[in-house]
Amino acid sequence: MSDNTSTHIECKEYTIYFDSWDQLSSSINEGKYSKVICIVDDNTESHCLPILEQKIDAPLSVIIIKSGEKYKTIDTCTKIWKEMMLLGADRHSVVITLGGGVVGDMGGFCAATFMRGMTFIHVPTTLLSQVDSAVGGKLGVDLDGYKNMIGLILNPSAVYIFPEFIKSLPNRELFSGFAEMIKHALISNVSLWNEIKSINPLTQSDWKEDIYKSVLVKYKITEEDPLEQSIRKKLNFGHTVGHAIESENLKNEFPLLHGEAIAIGIICECHISFQKRLFSEESLNEVTQFILKLYDRHPEAVEEFDGIISHTRHDKKNKGGNIRSTLITDIGSAIIDQEIQENEIKLALEYYKAL
Repeated sequence: MSDNTSTHIECKEYTIYFDSWDQLSSSINEGKYSKVICIVDDNTESHCLPILEQKIDAPLSVIIIKSGEKYKTIDTCTKIWKEMMLLGADRHSVVITLGGGVVGDMGGFCAATFMRGMTFIHVPTTLLSQVDSAVGGKLGVDLDGYKNMIGLILNPSAVYIFPEFIKSLPNRELFSGFAEMIKHALISNVSLWNEIKSINPLTQSDWKEDIYKSVLVKYKITEEDPLEQSIRKKLNFGHTVGHAIESENLKNEFPLLHGEAIAIGIICECHISFQKRLFSEESLNEVTQFILKLYDRHPEAVEEFDGIISHTRHDKKNKGGNIRSTLITDIGSAIIDQEIQENEIKLALEYYKAL
């Protein structure tokens, strides 16, 4: 991180720290918690937990869950709550979520609801969770294959981002997180978009400053609109169609990762914006070609038009039975609460499939 980049971002209710192991350790010790519970999945248990145990001077009680979106359910929450009870957790305990978006969303949700609320800290370990899901307080689980249908918005006491964890990520997970960075650039400003276009995730050696800039985009939006009443809906760009594709593919043996589905969703929602004459064909081609240069095509992921469109009908942004989405008017500019039609979604899916 360059000298002129801060090592922390001060939010209204919590702080986002970068590379601050000493701060994390001292906050745990000074908190005088009755118990420190760390929630991990079967990946972060082996790759990240040993690092955490070395860095903080406190005994940890560990709860391990299975990795993957398909386990982001109330059933897994029940397992977590029961283990908390067995460990003797109380409202004076603290939960550390050590993992990606699933661990953070679900671990935070369990902490926020156990005994009507425990303190929790996010330590995101994937690029996706560091630039997106750990910031802004969204917690929750999926229901019957529909993304994040049960949950709440509640901020952690702190977020600690350690880019060193990215070194252990498989390439697919790296690109999954990069899709959210692409989204942040597209909805915020052209200069960030041009910086993003210069990044090759496979050869990028130092992510610190890029993560910081992407987190700044989300921080500024969520601080202005914490409960998603207005401007925060911009962060849903690519997600109306992207979440629907992700949900439809969860039933497959090898489903798409979140960011892979969002990359497709970005292309599709750029195309819907183009259909509505909000977005130029030149810009549509620019975004499409950049994403295709980085991401494998998955035409099979959009074959079930009816299933995908059915999922969009359950999107949380909808109102009065109408499908609503965030669309893009130019690179760096987005508009919220746009009603979109099923035939427009189908045309966008056909556009992606034919690329």
